[in-house]
Amino acid sequence: MKNPYLFIAIFIMLSGCQFSNKKSDDSHNASTNTPGNTNPPLNSETINWKPVAGNATVEFDPSFSFLQFIPTLDLAELDNASKGRELFIGEWTAAPGSRPLLDGLGPLTIATACSSCHFVSGRTPSLEANGEVGLGLLFRLGDELGNHDPYYGGQLQTAATTGSSEGHVSWQFDANKKPVFTLTTNQMELAKGISLGPRLSPQLVGIGLLDLVSEQDILAREDEFDSNNDGISGRAHWRSVNGEKVLGRFGWKAMQPSLEHQSAGAFQQDMGLTTSINPNEPCTPLQTICAEQPNGGSPEVSDASLFAINDFLTLLAVPARRINDQNEFDQGSRIFADIGCAQCHQPTLTTSDSKQYPLLAKQLIYPYTDLLLHDMGEDLSDNVKEGDANPREWRTPPLWSLGLIEKVEGSRFLHDGRAATIEEAILWHGGEGSAANNNFVKLAPAEKEKLLSFLRSI
Repeated sequence: MKNPYLFIAIFIMLSGCQFSNKKSDDSHNASTNTPGNTNPPLNSETINWKPVAGNATVEFDPSFSFLQFIPTLDLAELDNASKGRELFIGEWTAAPGSRPLLDGLGPLTIATACSSCHFVSGRTPSLEANGEVGLGLLFRLGDELGNHDPYYGGQLQTAATTGSSEGHVSWQFDANKKPVFTLTTNQMELAKGISLGPRLSPQLVGIGLLDLVSEQDILAREDEFDSNNDGISGRAHWRSVNGEKVLGRFGWKAMQPSLEHQSAGAFQQDMGLTTSINPNEPCTPLQTICAEQPNGGSPEVSDASLFAINDFLTLLAVPARRINDQNEFDQGSRIFADIGCAQCHQPTLTTSDSKQYPLLAKQLIYPYTDLLLHDMGEDLSDNVKEGDANPREWRTPPLWSLGLIEKVEGSRFLHDGRAATIEEAILWHGGEGSAANNNFVKLAPAEKEKLLSFLRSI
Protein backbone atom coordinates (compact mmCIF):
# COMPACT_ATOMS: atom_id res chain seq x y z
CA MET A 1 0.00 0.00 0.00
CA LYS A 2 1.25 3.47 -0.77
CA ASN A 3 2.23 5.63 2.18
CA PRO A 4 -0.68 7.96 3.00
CA TYR A 5 1.76 10.51 4.36
CA LEU A 6 2.66 11.35 0.82
CA PHE A 7 -0.20 13.80 1.23
CA ILE A 8 1.97 15.98 3.44
CA ALA A 9 4.24 16.86 0.55
CA ILE A 10 1.31 18.31 -1.33
CA PHE A 11 1.04 21.26 0.95
CA ILE A 12 4.36 22.82 0.03
CA MET A 13 2.48 23.92 -3.09
CA LEU A 14 -0.33 25.80 -1.37
CA SER A 15 0.63 29.16 -2.78
CA GLY A 16 2.46 30.57 -5.74
CA CYS A 17 0.87 28.31 -8.35
CA GLN A 18 -1.33 29.91 -10.95
CA PHE A 19 -3.58 28.00 -13.30
CA SER A 20 -3.37 28.53 -17.00
CA ASN A 21 -5.97 30.55 -18.88
CA LYS A 22 -5.20 28.85 -22.16
CA LYS A 23 -8.13 27.40 -24.03
CA SER A 24 -8.82 23.84 -23.06
CA ASP A 25 -11.17 21.14 -21.74
CA ASP A 26 -14.53 19.81 -22.42
CA SER A 27 -17.43 20.04 -24.78
CA HIS A 28 -20.75 21.75 -24.43
CA ASN A 29 -23.82 19.76 -25.39
CA ALA A 30 -24.60 19.96 -29.06
CA SER A 31 -28.34 19.87 -28.48
CA THR A 32 -30.61 22.77 -27.78
CA ASN A 33 -32.07 23.56 -24.37
CA THR A 34 -34.80 20.98 -24.07
CA PRO A 35 -35.81 19.21 -20.84
CA GLY A 36 -32.84 17.29 -19.49
CA ASN A 37 -30.31 19.42 -21.38
CA THR A 38 -29.15 22.81 -20.12
CA ASN A 39 -25.81 23.19 -21.86
CA PRO A 40 -25.51 25.69 -24.73
CA PRO A 41 -25.07 24.34 -28.27
CA LEU A 42 -21.61 23.84 -29.71
CA ASN A 43 -20.29 26.47 -32.06
CA SER A 44 -18.81 24.58 -34.98
CA GLU A 45 -16.27 27.38 -35.56
CA THR A 46 -14.80 28.08 -32.12
CA ILE A 47 -15.06 26.78 -28.59
CA ASN A 48 -14.27 29.26 -25.85
CA TRP A 49 -13.05 27.05 -23.02
CA LYS A 50 -13.04 28.44 -19.52
CA PRO A 51 -10.81 27.01 -16.75
CA VAL A 52 -12.02 23.51 -15.94
CA ALA A 53 -12.99 24.36 -12.37
CA GLY A 54 -13.12 28.14 -12.36
CA ASN A 55 -11.16 29.55 -9.43
CA ALA A 56 -10.50 26.00 -8.20
CA THR A 57 -8.30 25.12 -11.20
CA VAL A 58 -4.63 24.33 -10.60
CA GLU A 59 -1.87 23.95 -13.17
CA PHE A 60 -1.28 20.26 -13.82
CA ASP A 61 1.74 18.85 -11.99
CA PRO A 62 2.51 15.21 -12.86
CA SER A 63 4.15 14.74 -9.45
CA PHE A 64 0.93 15.60 -7.65
CA SER A 65 -2.04 14.90 -9.92
CA PHE A 66 -4.59 15.13 -7.13
CA LEU A 67 -5.09 16.56 -3.68
CA GLN A 68 -3.52 19.98 -4.19
CA PHE A 69 -5.15 22.94 -2.54
CA ILE A 70 -6.68 25.76 -4.60
CA PRO A 71 -3.66 27.90 -5.53
CA THR A 72 -5.17 31.33 -4.88
CA LEU A 73 -6.21 30.66 -1.28
CA ASP A 74 -4.60 32.64 1.50
CA LEU A 75 -2.77 30.44 3.98
CA ALA A 76 -4.99 31.76 6.77
CA GLU A 77 -7.99 30.25 4.97
CA LEU A 78 -6.42 26.81 5.16
CA ASP A 79 -6.15 26.43 8.92
CA ASN A 80 -9.25 24.27 9.33
CA ALA A 81 -8.61 22.44 6.08
CA SER A 82 -5.12 21.54 7.29
CA LYS A 83 -6.68 20.01 10.40
CA GLY A 84 -8.99 18.10 8.10
CA ARG A 85 -6.01 16.85 6.14
CA GLU A 86 -4.47 15.41 9.30
CA LEU A 87 -7.72 13.61 10.12
CA PHE A 88 -7.94 12.36 6.54
CA ILE A 89 -4.45 10.85 6.42
CA GLY A 90 -4.34 9.84 10.07
CA GLU A 91 -4.43 6.18 11.12
CA TRP A 92 -7.41 5.63 13.42
CA THR A 93 -7.22 3.06 16.21
CA ALA A 94 -9.64 1.22 18.44
CA ALA A 95 -10.67 2.89 21.69
CA PRO A 96 -9.24 3.60 24.11
CA GLY A 97 -6.28 4.87 22.12
CA SER A 98 -3.29 7.07 22.83
CA ARG A 99 -4.71 9.78 20.55
CA PRO A 100 -8.31 10.51 21.61
CA LEU A 101 -8.93 12.53 18.43
CA LEU A 102 -8.19 9.45 16.32
CA ASP A 103 -9.66 6.59 18.32
CA GLY A 104 -12.94 4.71 18.07
CA LEU A 105 -12.13 2.67 14.96
CA GLY A 106 -14.34 -0.36 14.42
CA PRO A 107 -14.80 -2.88 15.82
CA LEU A 108 -16.17 -3.66 12.34
CA THR A 109 -14.36 -1.76 9.62
CA ILE A 110 -12.80 -1.89 6.16
CA ALA A 111 -9.94 0.60 6.44
CA THR A 112 -8.00 2.41 9.16
CA ALA A 113 -7.67 5.76 7.34
CA CYS A 114 -9.58 7.76 4.75
CA SER A 115 -6.40 7.82 2.67
CA SER A 116 -6.36 4.01 2.59
CA CYS A 117 -9.15 4.13 0.01
CA HIS A 118 -8.34 7.52 -1.58
CA PHE A 119 -4.72 7.61 -2.74
CA VAL A 120 -2.88 10.71 -3.86
CA SER A 121 -2.80 9.07 -7.31
CA GLY A 122 -6.60 9.14 -7.43
CA ARG A 123 -7.62 5.48 -7.55
CA THR A 124 -6.95 2.70 -5.04
CA PRO A 125 -6.26 -0.85 -6.33
CA SER A 126 -9.41 -2.96 -6.54
CA LEU A 127 -9.23 -6.15 -8.61
CA GLU A 128 -5.83 -7.47 -7.63
CA ALA A 129 -3.85 -10.54 -8.59
CA ASN A 130 -4.80 -14.04 -7.54
CA GLY A 131 -8.42 -13.13 -7.00
CA GLU A 132 -7.71 -10.71 -4.16
CA VAL A 133 -9.90 -7.64 -3.70
CA GLY A 134 -8.12 -4.41 -2.72
CA LEU A 135 -9.33 -1.55 -0.56
CA GLY A 136 -10.53 0.25 -3.69
CA LEU A 137 -13.66 -1.90 -3.73
CA LEU A 138 -16.33 -2.30 -1.06
CA PHE A 139 -19.56 -4.26 -1.11
CA ARG A 140 -23.13 -3.27 -0.42
CA LEU A 141 -25.44 -6.06 0.73
CA GLY A 142 -29.02 -6.03 -0.51
CA ASP A 143 -31.69 -7.40 -2.82
CA GLU A 144 -33.72 -6.05 -5.71
CA LEU A 145 -36.34 -4.63 -3.32
CA GLY A 146 -33.85 -2.68 -1.22
CA ASN A 147 -33.74 -5.05 1.76
CA HIS A 148 -30.46 -5.49 3.62
CA ASP A 149 -29.05 -8.67 5.03
CA PRO A 150 -30.71 -9.20 8.45
CA TYR A 151 -27.42 -10.21 10.10
CA TYR A 152 -24.70 -8.22 8.32
CA GLY A 153 -26.71 -5.12 7.38
CA GLY A 154 -26.29 -3.02 4.27
CA GLN A 155 -22.51 -3.22 3.79
CA LEU A 156 -19.87 -5.86 4.29
CA GLN A 157 -17.07 -5.04 6.74
CA THR A 158 -14.00 -7.03 5.73
CA ALA A 159 -11.81 -6.16 8.74
CA ALA A 160 -12.20 -5.98 12.51
CA THR A 161 -10.20 -4.52 15.39
CA THR A 162 -10.95 -7.59 17.49
CA GLY A 163 -12.21 -11.06 16.69
CA SER A 164 -13.08 -11.88 13.08
CA SER A 165 -14.38 -9.70 10.27
CA GLU A 166 -17.68 -10.36 8.54
CA GLY A 167 -16.04 -12.11 5.64
CA HIS A 168 -13.62 -12.16 2.73
CA VAL A 169 -14.38 -11.59 -0.95
CA SER A 170 -12.52 -13.04 -3.92
CA TRP A 171 -13.12 -12.53 -7.62
CA GLN A 172 -12.62 -13.94 -11.09
CA PHE A 173 -13.71 -12.91 -14.58
CA ASP A 174 -16.49 -14.79 -16.34
CA ALA A 175 -16.49 -15.53 -20.07
CA ASN A 176 -17.63 -11.95 -20.81
CA LYS A 177 -14.86 -10.34 -18.73
CA LYS A 178 -17.31 -9.39 -16.02
CA PRO A 179 -15.99 -9.86 -12.47
CA VAL A 180 -17.82 -12.46 -10.41
CA PHE A 181 -17.41 -12.05 -6.66
CA THR A 182 -17.49 -14.85 -4.10
CA LEU A 183 -18.07 -14.17 -0.41
CA THR A 184 -16.72 -16.41 2.32
CA THR A 185 -18.48 -15.37 5.52
CA ASN A 186 -17.00 -15.73 8.98
CA GLN A 187 -20.33 -16.05 10.74
CA MET A 188 -23.70 -16.68 9.08
CA GLU A 189 -24.36 -17.13 5.39
CA LEU A 190 -26.07 -14.28 3.56
CA ALA A 191 -29.87 -14.42 3.65
CA LYS A 192 -31.64 -15.78 0.59
CA GLY A 193 -31.86 -13.20 -2.20
CA ILE A 194 -29.11 -10.95 -0.81
CA SER A 195 -26.40 -10.07 -3.34
CA LEU A 196 -23.01 -8.40 -3.22
CA GLY A 197 -23.09 -4.90 -4.70
CA PRO A 198 -19.50 -3.90 -5.55
CA ARG A 199 -18.71 -0.18 -5.32
CA LEU A 200 -15.43 1.17 -6.65
CA SER A 201 -13.85 3.86 -4.49
CA PRO A 202 -14.19 7.21 -6.30
CA GLN A 203 -11.49 9.80 -6.84
CA LEU A 204 -12.04 12.98 -4.84
CA VAL A 205 -11.24 15.55 -7.53
CA GLY A 206 -13.77 18.39 -7.52
CA ILE A 207 -16.05 16.79 -4.94
CA GLY A 208 -16.43 20.04 -3.01
CA LEU A 209 -17.49 21.92 -6.13
CA LEU A 210 -20.20 19.35 -6.83
CA ASP A 211 -21.45 19.92 -3.30
CA LEU A 212 -21.92 23.62 -4.12
CA VAL A 213 -24.02 23.06 -7.26
CA SER A 214 -27.60 24.17 -6.64
CA GLU A 215 -30.52 21.75 -6.66
CA GLN A 216 -32.12 23.93 -9.32
CA ASP A 217 -29.21 23.40 -11.69
CA ILE A 218 -29.45 19.63 -11.26
CA LEU A 219 -33.24 19.45 -11.48
CA ALA A 220 -33.25 21.56 -14.65
CA ARG A 221 -31.57 18.60 -16.36
CA GLU A 222 -34.07 16.01 -15.15
CA ASP A 223 -36.25 14.32 -17.78
CA GLU A 224 -37.59 11.28 -15.97
CA PHE A 225 -40.25 10.45 -18.56
CA ASP A 226 -38.13 11.33 -21.62
CA SER A 227 -40.39 14.15 -22.74
CA ASN A 228 -38.05 15.05 -25.61
CA ASN A 229 -37.87 11.45 -26.88
CA ASP A 230 -34.09 11.33 -26.99
CA GLY A 231 -33.86 8.02 -25.13
CA ILE A 232 -32.42 9.67 -22.01
CA SER A 233 -34.51 9.82 -18.85
CA GLY A 234 -32.25 11.04 -16.07
CA ARG A 235 -34.03 11.44 -12.77
CA ALA A 236 -33.25 12.86 -9.36
CA HIS A 237 -32.76 10.52 -6.43
CA TRP A 238 -34.80 11.98 -3.60
CA ARG A 239 -33.79 10.98 -0.10
CA SER A 240 -35.24 11.61 3.35
CA VAL A 241 -33.03 13.07 6.07
CA ASN A 242 -34.65 13.72 9.45
CA GLY A 243 -38.02 13.76 7.73
CA GLU A 244 -36.90 16.30 5.13
CA LYS A 245 -36.90 15.52 1.41
CA VAL A 246 -33.41 16.14 0.03
CA LEU A 247 -31.70 15.56 -3.31
CA GLY A 248 -29.05 12.84 -3.42
CA ARG A 249 -25.93 13.63 -5.42
CA PHE A 250 -22.95 11.62 -4.08
CA GLY A 251 -22.09 7.95 -4.44
CA TRP A 252 -22.71 5.47 -7.25
CA LYS A 253 -26.44 5.60 -6.53
CA ALA A 254 -26.64 9.28 -5.48
CA MET A 255 -27.50 8.14 -1.97
CA GLN A 256 -25.94 11.06 -0.10
CA PRO A 257 -27.31 14.62 -0.33
CA SER A 258 -24.16 16.49 0.72
CA LEU A 259 -20.43 16.14 1.16
CA GLU A 260 -20.97 16.15 4.90
CA HIS A 261 -23.34 13.17 4.66
CA GLN A 262 -21.00 11.40 2.25
CA SER A 263 -18.11 11.75 4.70
CA ALA A 264 -20.26 10.68 7.66
CA GLY A 265 -21.49 7.64 5.74
CA ALA A 266 -17.93 6.59 4.91
CA PHE A 267 -16.86 7.03 8.53
CA GLN A 268 -19.68 4.80 9.72
CA GLN A 269 -19.70 2.06 7.09
CA ASP A 270 -16.02 1.95 6.11
CA MET A 271 -14.35 2.66 9.47
CA GLY A 272 -16.95 1.96 12.15
CA LEU A 273 -16.86 5.56 13.39
CA THR A 274 -19.94 7.39 14.62
CA THR A 275 -20.90 11.00 13.92
CA SER A 276 -23.84 13.19 14.88
CA ILE A 277 -25.30 12.33 11.44
CA ASN A 278 -24.83 8.57 11.91
CA PRO A 279 -24.67 8.04 15.70
CA ASN A 280 -24.84 4.23 15.55
CA GLU A 281 -22.15 1.67 14.82
CA PRO A 282 -22.62 -0.41 11.62
CA CYS A 283 -23.69 -3.47 13.65
CA THR A 284 -27.19 -4.88 13.28
CA PRO A 285 -29.21 -5.89 16.38
CA LEU A 286 -28.05 -9.47 15.78
CA GLN A 287 -24.38 -8.52 16.04
CA THR A 288 -23.15 -8.02 19.62
CA ILE A 289 -19.53 -7.09 18.88
CA CYS A 290 -20.18 -3.33 18.73
CA ALA A 291 -21.89 -3.21 22.12
CA GLU A 292 -19.15 -5.33 23.67
CA GLN A 293 -16.30 -2.99 22.69
CA PRO A 294 -15.51 0.47 24.12
CA ASN A 295 -16.25 3.45 21.89
CA GLY A 296 -14.25 6.56 21.24
CA GLY A 297 -16.91 8.99 22.42
CA SER A 298 -20.41 9.96 21.46
CA PRO A 299 -19.92 10.65 18.67
CA GLU A 300 -16.47 9.32 17.88
CA VAL A 301 -15.95 11.92 15.14
CA SER A 302 -16.92 15.35 16.46
CA ASP A 303 -18.78 17.88 14.36
CA ALA A 304 -15.63 20.01 14.38
CA SER A 305 -13.60 17.12 12.95
CA LEU A 306 -16.25 16.37 10.32
CA PHE A 307 -16.36 20.03 9.28
CA ALA A 308 -12.55 20.13 9.07
CA ILE A 309 -12.48 17.14 6.72
CA ASN A 310 -15.18 18.74 4.59
CA ASP A 311 -13.12 21.93 4.40
CA PHE A 312 -10.13 19.88 3.29
CA LEU A 313 -12.12 18.11 0.56
CA THR A 314 -13.88 21.28 -0.58
CA LEU A 315 -10.69 23.28 -1.01
CA LEU A 316 -8.94 20.68 -3.15
CA ALA A 317 -8.15 21.95 -6.64
CA VAL A 318 -8.96 20.34 -9.99
CA PRO A 319 -6.00 19.80 -12.38
CA ALA A 320 -6.11 21.89 -15.54
CA ARG A 321 -6.62 20.19 -18.90
CA ARG A 322 -3.65 18.56 -20.56
CA ILE A 323 -3.91 19.51 -24.25
CA ASN A 324 -1.29 18.74 -26.86
CA ASP A 325 -3.30 19.78 -29.92
CA GLN A 326 -6.11 22.30 -29.38
CA ASN A 327 -7.77 21.62 -32.72
CA GLU A 328 -7.91 17.87 -32.15
CA PHE A 329 -9.15 18.46 -28.61
CA ASP A 330 -12.00 20.60 -29.95
CA GLN A 331 -12.82 17.95 -32.55
CA GLY A 332 -12.91 15.32 -29.80
CA SER A 333 -15.31 17.44 -27.78
CA ARG A 334 -17.67 17.72 -30.75
CA ILE A 335 -17.55 13.96 -31.31
CA PHE A 336 -18.33 13.52 -27.60
CA ALA A 337 -21.47 15.60 -28.06
CA ASP A 338 -22.41 14.26 -31.50
CA ILE A 339 -22.50 10.58 -30.51
CA GLY A 340 -24.61 11.31 -27.42
CA CYS A 341 -22.14 11.13 -24.52
CA ALA A 342 -22.99 14.66 -23.40
CA GLN A 343 -26.65 13.84 -22.89
CA CYS A 344 -25.78 12.24 -19.54
CA HIS A 345 -22.20 13.40 -19.04
CA GLN A 346 -23.29 17.01 -19.42
CA PRO A 347 -20.18 19.16 -19.62
CA THR A 348 -20.97 22.07 -17.35
CA LEU A 349 -22.53 22.87 -14.01
CA THR A 350 -22.47 26.13 -12.05
CA THR A 351 -21.82 26.49 -8.35
CA SER A 352 -24.26 28.55 -6.29
CA ASP A 353 -23.61 31.40 -3.87
CA SER A 354 -21.53 30.39 -0.88
CA LYS A 355 -20.81 32.55 2.16
CA GLN A 356 -18.47 29.90 3.52
CA TYR A 357 -16.50 29.54 0.27
CA PRO A 358 -16.91 32.84 -1.62
CA LEU A 359 -14.00 32.02 -3.95
CA LEU A 360 -16.00 29.03 -5.22
CA ALA A 361 -19.33 30.82 -5.68
CA LYS A 362 -20.89 31.22 -9.12
CA GLN A 363 -18.17 29.22 -10.88
CA LEU A 364 -18.69 27.56 -14.24
CA ILE A 365 -17.19 24.09 -13.92
CA TYR A 366 -16.72 21.18 -16.34
CA PRO A 367 -17.24 17.91 -14.44
CA TYR A 368 -19.18 16.07 -17.20
CA THR A 369 -22.05 14.83 -15.10
CA ASP A 370 -25.70 15.68 -14.51
CA LEU A 371 -25.67 14.05 -11.03
CA LEU A 372 -28.84 12.18 -12.01
CA LEU A 373 -29.74 8.49 -12.09
CA HIS A 374 -29.87 6.67 -15.42
CA ASP A 375 -30.89 3.14 -16.37
CA MET A 376 -27.70 1.61 -17.73
CA GLY A 377 -29.09 -1.77 -18.73
CA GLU A 378 -29.07 -5.30 -17.40
CA ASP A 379 -25.35 -5.94 -17.94
CA LEU A 380 -24.54 -3.25 -15.38
CA SER A 381 -27.18 -4.36 -12.88
CA ASP A 382 -25.90 -5.90 -9.65
CA ASN A 383 -29.27 -6.93 -8.19
CA VAL A 384 -28.93 -4.48 -5.31
CA LYS A 385 -31.41 -1.63 -4.88
CA GLU A 386 -30.28 1.35 -2.79
CA GLY A 387 -32.85 3.85 -1.64
CA ASP A 388 -35.09 4.45 -4.63
CA ALA A 389 -32.33 3.62 -7.13
CA ASN A 390 -33.03 0.27 -8.73
CA PRO A 391 -30.23 -2.20 -9.57
CA ARG A 392 -29.91 -0.94 -13.17
CA GLU A 393 -29.71 2.75 -12.24
CA TRP A 394 -26.46 4.61 -11.65
CA ARG A 395 -25.61 8.23 -11.04
CA THR A 396 -23.60 9.71 -13.91
CA PRO A 397 -19.99 9.73 -12.66
CA PRO A 398 -17.93 12.88 -13.28
CA LEU A 399 -15.26 12.55 -15.96
CA TRP A 400 -12.84 15.35 -15.14
CA SER A 401 -9.27 14.09 -14.66
CA LEU A 402 -10.28 10.71 -16.12
CA GLY A 403 -7.07 10.39 -18.11
CA LEU A 404 -4.93 10.95 -15.03
CA ILE A 405 -6.69 8.08 -13.31
CA GLU A 406 -6.26 5.77 -16.29
CA LYS A 407 -2.49 6.29 -16.12
CA VAL A 408 -2.29 4.90 -12.59
CA GLU A 409 -1.27 1.25 -12.66
CA GLY A 410 -4.13 -1.00 -11.65
CA SER A 411 -6.86 1.61 -12.06
CA ARG A 412 -10.27 0.26 -13.02
CA PHE A 413 -13.55 1.84 -14.15
CA LEU A 414 -17.30 1.38 -13.66
CA HIS A 415 -18.91 0.49 -10.34
CA ASP A 416 -17.36 -2.97 -10.05
CA GLY A 417 -14.01 -2.25 -11.71
CA ARG A 418 -14.71 -4.45 -14.73
CA ALA A 419 -13.23 -1.97 -17.22
CA ALA A 420 -9.44 -1.62 -17.38
CA THR A 421 -9.55 1.30 -19.84
CA ILE A 422 -11.79 4.20 -20.76
CA GLU A 423 -12.69 2.48 -24.03
CA GLU A 424 -13.76 -0.68 -22.21
CA ALA A 425 -15.97 1.41 -19.93
CA ILE A 426 -17.72 2.95 -22.93
CA LEU A 427 -18.32 -0.45 -24.49
CA TRP A 428 -20.10 -1.67 -21.34
CA HIS A 429 -22.70 1.12 -21.56
CA GLY A 430 -26.21 -0.24 -22.03
CA GLY A 431 -29.74 1.00 -21.38
CA GLU A 432 -29.80 4.76 -21.84
CA GLY A 433 -26.14 4.60 -22.85
CA SER A 434 -26.71 2.08 -25.66
CA ALA A 435 -27.06 4.64 -28.44
CA ALA A 436 -23.83 6.41 -27.48
CA ASN A 437 -22.09 3.04 -27.24
CA ASN A 438 -23.32 2.03 -30.71
CA ASN A 439 -22.30 5.38 -32.16
CA PHE A 440 -18.85 5.01 -30.61
CA VAL A 441 -18.39 1.57 -32.18
CA LYS A 442 -19.27 3.02 -35.61
CA LEU A 443 -16.67 5.77 -35.44
CA ALA A 444 -13.72 5.60 -37.80
CA PRO A 445 -10.49 4.72 -35.96
CA ALA A 446 -9.16 8.27 -36.26
CA GLU A 447 -12.38 9.76 -34.87
CA LYS A 448 -12.43 7.23 -32.05
CA GLU A 449 -8.89 8.17 -31.10
CA LYS A 450 -9.77 11.88 -31.07
CA LEU A 451 -12.61 11.17 -28.68
CA LEU A 452 -10.45 9.06 -26.37
CA SER A 453 -7.70 11.67 -26.44
CA PHE A 454 -10.26 14.31 -25.49
CA LEU A 455 -11.49 12.20 -22.56
CA ARG A 456 -7.93 11.70 -21.37
CA SER A 457 -7.30 15.45 -21.47
CA ILE A 458 -10.31 16.88 -19.63
